[in-house]
Amino acid sequence: MMVFKRKQVVVLSLVIMILVAGYLQYSYKKSSEAINDEKENGRLGEAVYVSDEGYISMGDGEDTQGNNLNTNITASQEANNYFAQARLEREITRSKNTDVLNSIAQDASASQETRDNAYLQMIKMVDMAECEMKIESLLEERGFADAIVFFGDNNVDVIVKAPSLTEAQVAQISEIVRRQADVDYTQITVRNKF
Repeated sequence: MMVFKRKQVVVLSLVIMILVAGYLQYSYKKSSEAINDEKENGRLGEAVYVSDEGYISMGDGEDTQGNNLNTNITASQEANNYFAQARLEREITRSKNTDVLNSIAQDASASQETRDNAYLQMIKMVDMAECEMKIESLLEERGFADAIVFFGDNNVDVIVKAPSLTEAQVAQISEIVRRQADVDYTQITVRNKF
């Protein structure tokens, strides 16, 4: 009876992940269609960014140097897809690893040491997942649009959705990771994706 319930939980979690992936794909497709409609129909109340060096008109698709601003929109959409796909792959991998460890931990023919080690690995995975979520939430709270955190054996990789990162932002991100994950600064890698 216990095995049946565990299988139901695994199947249910996979179905939920598939639904989330479908929803994310639908919402990104819908937002890209809205952007395409804006391009075709033009924009009402065209926004203009003014600075000391000149201006950038958001409605004509080109800045004062003639560069195409639409590449930023495409890059941002690619970044959104990257973050959604990376999260989905991370959860699928984690689910598979949990299933393997759970089957080892429940295997009566395995030694007690092997089963204990499997339980410890599952606990470690849960702790890492919680820490990743905390760090991602704190980064979002600090104003970063999106971020994803990956724990390795001796390192933590942080990828933040931003056109660029200043040294102060990298230091802020590194400090959050250091506090939450209790790792040294030398073990933290911060990159941007936009």
